[in-house]
Amino acid sequence: MTWRLKSGPITQPESAVPQVHSILFFGDILPGHDAISCRRQLQVLLKCPPETMDSVFSGGRVCLRKGLDEADARRYQTRLEAIGLRIVIDPPLTPPAPAAAEPEPAPSLRPLPQQTPELAPPPAPQPAPEPTPRATVPAPAAVELINCPACGEEQPRRTLCRACSIDMPRFAASRAAPPPAKADRPAVTYMLTPDAPSPVLADSGIVGLGFRGRFGRRNFALTGLLTLGGTLVLALLAFTLGIPGMLIGGLGMLLMFIYGTRSTVFRLHDLGLSGWWTLVTWIPYLGGVAALLLLVVPGQKGSNAWGEPARPVSAVGLLGGMALIGGALFLAISIFGTQLPSMPELPGVPGNETGKAAFTERYDASRDRIVMYSLSTCGFCAEKRQQFDRMGVRYVELMIDEDPVAEARLNSRLREAGLDSGAIGTPIIEVNGTLLPNNPGFSEIGLHLSRATKI
Repeated sequence: MTWRLKSGPITQPESAVPQVHSILFFGDILPGHDAISCRRQLQVLLKCPPETMDSVFSGGRVCLRKGLDEADARRYQTRLEAIGLRIVIDPPLTPPAPAAAEPEPAPSLRPLPQQTPELAPPPAPQPAPEPTPRATVPAPAAVELINCPACGEEQPRRTLCRACSIDMPRFAASRAAPPPAKADRPAVTYMLTPDAPSPVLADSGIVGLGFRGRFGRRNFALTGLLTLGGTLVLALLAFTLGIPGMLIGGLGMLLMFIYGTRSTVFRLHDLGLSGWWTLVTWIPYLGGVAALLLLVVPGQKGSNAWGEPARPVSAVGLLGGMALIGGALFLAISIFGTQLPSMPELPGVPGNETGKAAFTERYDASRDRIVMYSLSTCGFCAEKRQQFDRMGVRYVELMIDEDPVAEARLNSRLREAGLDSGAIGTPIIEVNGTLLPNNPGFSEIGLHLSRATKI
């Protein structure tokens, strides 16, 4: 005997169009997590500078990822909630369907073997046996199964998930709680793409005294020129204005030293090096080589431990700075250059010894009259005094800062000679009625001695 099973066509439900989801963040932290740790872990995922985290955690609507299918959205949700971020998936995900029980195998349909009926008398009725009492065994209690709200693992009811170790009741409660209302702010999108270049450029100021930042080669060159030009101008002021000029110039050159050190530190930061390597630039000869290397070696691309790359100064700005510094130096030299005091003549230098020999040969103590106008605080005056004493020169010294009569006499003599008394260095030597300002050397003094015409 043959059995046949009739089966109709198997119909499948039409597949729905897959939804596209976005990962939104409003700056909320899940209970039990540290805000600083969450901020640091999200910064690592986004690969962005620390300043960007201020806008991410500002409370506005931030899109961390978009264009995800349901599987990727669940994966990002699990990862971000595991580090403590309360995220919102738009549109919401459909809850996972419960696991269906495996269907029992259908009993096989087999034809019964054909038997030839036999004619036999019916059996005599037998009395029904009495049932034997059995011990009742309680049915096993049904085990309640739950799914982890984070990873979807099915397991008996418990507190910590056996797969991802998350606190399932607290996690479910945090997801069920609605996000707090936020003020309307413009939406910001940060894509979780590790290779996306950062367009941020730090504004490390050319002018400043802070030591946190970076400088490229152009900025380093411009600040180096500013340091050199400012130092030269201040040195001219210090040598021509006497004691007030030395005080002002000394403080100014101290600021220039700090400013130049800051520029070198910024350039080292741009190369990824510590600012303490600036000490190498202070070593003679080796420092010059190091400065040349800082001018030509390119810096690191992208952010490093000292921030983003600095916004480079334009070529026009660099040329304008060079022109400004050159103009300032030219103006300072034209004003103060002719009034610079000469340095004390040092013993042992051939030129100086020649000048002293010519002075000694021409000097006649009986006819030559030498007057030296000095300041009690002038180091050049003390040096000239010692030189005159060692050479046996007869002279008269007048302290113009202690004797008002001597000061009035000097001012009168300067007016007669047509010299400006406001910017003249000391000592001022008067040789046979001729004023020689700005600490003249022995060669110049010897030209005005009584026997100079015989040489």
